[in-house]
Amino acid sequence: MPEHAVSLVGGTATRSGAPIDVIDPFTGTSIGFTHESGSETVDLAVQSAEHAFHDWSRTTIEERAAVLERAADLLDEHAADIAGTVTREMGMPIRLSTVTQAELPASVLRATAAIARSFPWVESIDGAQLRRRASGVVGAITPWNMPVHQIVAKVSAALGAGCTVVLKPSEATPFDAVSVAQIFLDAGLPPGAFSVVQGTGRVTGAALAGHPRIAHVSFTGSVDAGRTVAALAAGTLARTTLELGGKSPAVILPDADFDAAVPGALGNALVNSGQACNAPTRMVIPAESAAEIEQRIAEMSIVLGDPSDPATTHGPLASERQLARVVDYAQSAIADGGRLVIGTGKPEAGCFMAPTVIADLPPTSRAVREEIFGPVVVLQTYRDVEEAVAIANDSDYGLSAEVWGSPTEAEAVASKLHVGQVKLNGVKTRSRPAVPFGGVKLSGYGRELGALGFAEFTDVTAVMA
Repeated sequence: MPEHAVSLVGGTATRSGAPIDVIDPFTGTSIGFTHESGSETVDLAVQSAEHAFHDWSRTTIEERAAVLERAADLLDEHAADIAGTVTREMGMPIRLSTVTQAELPASVLRATAAIARSFPWVESIDGAQLRRRASGVVGAITPWNMPVHQIVAKVSAALGAGCTVVLKPSEATPFDAVSVAQIFLDAGLPPGAFSVVQGTGRVTGAALAGHPRIAHVSFTGSVDAGRTVAALAAGTLARTTLELGGKSPAVILPDADFDAAVPGALGNALVNSGQACNAPTRMVIPAESAAEIEQRIAEMSIVLGDPSDPATTHGPLASERQLARVVDYAQSAIADGGRLVIGTGKPEAGCFMAPTVIADLPPTSRAVREEIFGPVVVLQTYRDVEEAVAIANDSDYGLSAEVWGSPTEAEAVASKLHVGQVKLNGVKTRSRPAVPFGGVKLSGYGRELGALGFAEFTDVTAVMA
């Protein structure tokens, strides 16, 4: 891993701006630094992207798809290095980073290439032709929790549609972004078609979201930051895609196979130490089976430790700041009368916090209503399926949900949930790289992945004869 995560503007490395330390949350030591690019570097990157857009948007579909597929092959070749970089940057266990930050992005690239080839670029409707073309320069702003996947989800669709991209990754995970950009360049992408500007959201992200030559801003992050991005983009009337927070329910029906449902739902809630926007951190369970389910939870095997060790199931939280936030929520829940099923709700050495499951909370508790983004799960009980649906939908968020039960019953409940994605009986988002992902309510709007995510980066002209 290099010591300095540079910006890449038109394929050229730039290092201007105040330095920003990058901290390994497991060791608590610096692994290098990046810098605050600022508005001048952002402007140069956008100019470079505008210049490249003229030629890139005119390439054939096959040429663009071939670049995506070559990038996927190169990502496969560098999978170990990419996964190891993410593990050091933010503490993701190496087994998880290999699957979600190397293997999944490669699958997304190949799925996006297939979508580009089959996409309805021209449609006939009521005597008119609807023609789709690339929107222009895309500003992509990505988070630290699933860094490579989020970069590839945005960049692959934008490039496949014929757009060019300026990426602002999280300042906490800057090294992987440079590696991904280099992979695209090595795959044959023109240098100006994909630039990286390093820095914080407050400075570099704001300059990118509000830039007058950006056609579309694709953002993943918190609700508050999403509001800021949307407001900045609105100043130039740029379109936005916002993938924001979640407080997802996992509904375990009375006829579910508890042997699969309980460890499956809890494991998904605690993936990446709960630092996942679609983590089902509300387990909605039948009241008559609550004691049995709690016992199964208490018996689960959890291994906290060095995230580079394949035996580790849960690494540290990404930063001391994130740890403090999560502990505050857990302690608030205990103060609200919550009963600990597992865990202590307190920090351990370093940036660690043991997975914590809390029962008996009122529906108004902060831990029930707000996104925690850590290894804290709440149990909510119901008396009948109608109440289970009501509890699941009682949220300001609407990103995703899980339902565990017989196929017929699970599908019936899924049809009543007001969320962007429902997974039945353990299906994982990462196993369906061509299925659109996104939410409703405070979870944002627009979609990533699949044909819907691809269409986000196109404009439509209706030609009537």
